[in-house]
Amino acid sequence: MSDTVTGTALEPLRALRYDAGRFPLDEVVAPPYDVISPADREALLRRNDHNVVRLELPDTAQTAAHLLHEWRRDGALVRDAEPALWWHEQRFTGPDGLDRSRAGFFSAVRLSSYEEGRVRPHERTHAHARQGRLDLLRATRTNTSPIFALYDDPDGRPRAALAPAADRPPDMQATDGDDTQHRFWRAEGPEAVAATQAALGDREILIADGHHRYETALAYRHEQRERDGDPAGDQPYDFVLMYLANLHGEGLAIYPTHRVVMARREVDPRFLAAFAVRELPAGTSPAQVESQLNAIDPATVAFALWRGSDQPALIAQVKDTSTVMMAMPGAPKALRAIDAAVLEALVLAPLLGLDGDQFLTTDQVRYVRGLETAAALVDSGEAGSAFLLRAPTVEQVQAVAAAGRVMPQKSTYFFPKLATGFLLNPLAAE
Repeated sequence: MSDTVTGTALEPLRALRYDAGRFPLDEVVAPPYDVISPADREALLRRNDHNVVRLELPDTAQTAAHLLHEWRRDGALVRDAEPALWWHEQRFTGPDGLDRSRAGFFSAVRLSSYEEGRVRPHERTHAHARQGRLDLLRATRTNTSPIFALYDDPDGRPRAALAPAADRPPDMQATDGDDTQHRFWRAEGPEAVAATQAALGDREILIADGHHRYETALAYRHEQRERDGDPAGDQPYDFVLMYLANLHGEGLAIYPTHRVVMARREVDPRFLAAFAVRELPAGTSPAQVESQLNAIDPATVAFALWRGSDQPALIAQVKDTSTVMMAMPGAPKALRAIDAAVLEALVLAPLLGLDGDQFLTTDQVRYVRGLETAAALVDSGEAGSAFLLRAPTVEQVQAVAAAGRVMPQKSTYFFPKLATGFLLNPLAAE
């Protein structure tokens, strides 16, 4: 990091990385901590004694700090001599069965409170205690996993500056547990770094995934600056490890997250009064329901209701926009165009007797990413009904953020998740 305040939105990183000559990267990387189940953790622990899950989900924070020190001392993890930005390409098969690729870059991004408007959240999250993650950051003084964020640059200047590095063999590559192929290239030339800094200098950054990690990093920065007497110059803890993808042309794919109502409660027709409701023939499969739902103009709010394989599914399209406005007072037009937001306000809130904040903690609604899984919960009798949703478009996500608002929790499913363990970012001066 620089010795004085630069004012730049981002800086290249001196990353801490596994010695790929000693460890197959496929064996030591892991999914983000918040999607690792106890069984997944055990499998990762068995995969390799140096799997990053030992740092990311340790028995205690101090255990992680001890391991990190030990791995650095014996050369399992090595710090890059020079800072660099990292161009990253992923090839994957999406939940829809289509093969895709996504590109972006890794850097150290300057931390900024949400109130400053430089970095924005995109969906509502529960402000639950983050003490465990903060304790881990205090102990390790290292970002062990990246935040996934988006920026808006129609001219594609970062790609133009960084992607030429991909003309040579990658500096790192691996295939993770989801069969996503990762390839990384160092981009350390001053011209490429300067061009990328200039491109992001006046751009807002929108967090796609990792809100809690970002907020923990903010809390850590605040207490470290207080401890150090608020120094004038840039400090390593003023930045956070982040992956940035352009909203334009980088292969972004968003998939839906469905709402499954666990209570066996009939959906009263009066809750659907603001919608034109169409009944599909009994026996219509979940995939066929989804196909008909996706055929509706994205500008029209719509959802499907799955009540079991033995009952007709329903397709609902909003018809009464005045009712939507009354149910969502003060909500900007961009938010009233989001299927999940309208469903929550007009249907789920009165059906379940919940307000917006209560949806963050209730066990009455389960957020399910797989279409077949959502339907199966109803068919088995474990749940009462499933509201099937379409994925919001990138433009809709952008419009809500531009309006200064956030979407309901679990409104977006950016796939694939970013793997942990390729690049670590130490936050202590060395």
